[in-house]
Amino acid sequence: MKSWRYFIGFMAVMLYGGCGGEIVEPESVDADHSITYYAQPPHNKESVGYLLANTDFVDLAPIGSSPYTLLISVGDKKGQEAVDYIRQKEGSPIKSIQEVYSGLAGNAKMYRVVTDKYFQSRNFYVSESYRTNQSKAGAYDINVLPYITVKMHAGQDVSSVEEEYKSVLKLYRENDDGTFLFSCSFKTSYEVLMLSIHVYDKLEVAWAEPVLLRQ
Repeated sequence: MKSWRYFIGFMAVMLYGGCGGEIVEPESVDADHSITYYAQPPHNKESVGYLLANTDFVDLAPIGSSPYTLLISVGDKKGQEAVDYIRQKEGSPIKSIQEVYSGLAGNAKMYRVVTDKYFQSRNFYVSESYRTNQSKAGAYDINVLPYITVKMHAGQDVSSVEEEYKSVLKLYRENDDGTFLFSCSFKTSYEVLMLSIHVYDKLEVAWAEPVLLRQ
């Protein structure tokens, strides 16, 4: 496999919603709105990243101190209600919230949120912030969008990816360069990063990368 050392982690995400390493327990849970609050992101101390087309692994360092800059994607009324609830409740951890445009959201709204606590919900997608050195200008911070770009090997049909990952990936569009953009139904950036590596491992796939948004 191209990246066998990440396969176990991905399977843990698929089966249990997480992987090995230090477990960060939630500080509180709001069952009415399906929101879980953490003092820091659950995978804050784990090695994460993605594979480039040339098979180099790009390390992404989670930004591990408060305040956190999160990217939230809201696709329906429940998700918007959950975000509004967090923002308006007494003692809200949110310091600021701003709508952002990614060019990919379709009918979904995306927000950049600065918050004292990390939170996640089954009603919206959330990406924590990561620092990367993939620039001659030096380090910069990014969020991960809930999309994965896939390039197939010559003569291979993208339907093999659609079929194997139909529970979590949906073909969004074919790009002019022959790559395919998939939207992902996972709810956290950690899951999207792990999934992109697993898709990369398919023999029919030339490469697969998550879509990043620079801060």
